[in-house]
Amino acid sequence: MNGDVLVAGGADDSGIHTSAEWYGPSNGTFTATGNMTTGRVGQTATLLPDGSVLMAGSYLFGGAALASAELYDSVSDAFTPTGVMTTPRGEGHTATLLNNGRVLIAGANINPLSSTAELYTPIVLVSAPVLFSLSGDGRGQGAIWHAATGQVASADNPAIAGEALSMYTANLGSGGVTPPQVAVGGQLAEVLYFGGAPGYPGYNQVNFALPNGVPAGLAVAVRLTYLGRPSNEVTIGVRR
Repeated sequence: MNGDVLVAGGADDSGIHTSAEWYGPSNGTFTATGNMTTGRVGQTATLLPDGSVLMAGSYLFGGAALASAELYDSVSDAFTPTGVMTTPRGEGHTATLLNNGRVLIAGANINPLSSTAELYTPIVLVSAPVLFSLSGDGRGQGAIWHAATGQVASADNPAIAGEALSMYTANLGSGGVTPPQVAVGGQLAEVLYFGGAPGYPGYNQVNFALPNGVPAGLAVAVRLTYLGRPSNEVTIGVRR
């Protein structure tokens, strides 16, 4: 969540490695961190919304696979075991973070190929991002306002290209530096700011610039995506 990259496991002639390290893009250096509880190669690594990383499965020499999994905690720099998968999974399996916060784990290039799938439920279950609407049901006119005036960007008071707009959301996590993606009328907007909503603990504020070329309309779709998970869709008014 802090923008660094976790690199873990691998194999060479000496065997399968348990070691892990951080890569810092800002300074271009690698720094050792705690070791995994199990050597892994061909595992999946899934960033969870609470900032931890799920490491699942491993290829073993001779074609076997592991069913074990573990979590990396970036605060303690430590790996700890978590639930065991129902099926050993080696190289080629997939792990997909779902909108409900669970992880879908499927397949594997083992002999024979596996068609099975299963769900991992984190201890901290964080749902997909949420956008708010004036109706309160997450649909229709969004609670999205002109940053300069504080007035809602509605059909009666539409936004214009290049203008800064603001909105609140939830479930972006805390302390992250990777911005969410905001799409307006199917076009990606420039995110100007995202972080904690002042005076509203547990909520996030996102400021973005309305992209050029968004077609005018009374109800133009707005959606936010974070860690690959899309929010609900709300609308705003747009004019040229």
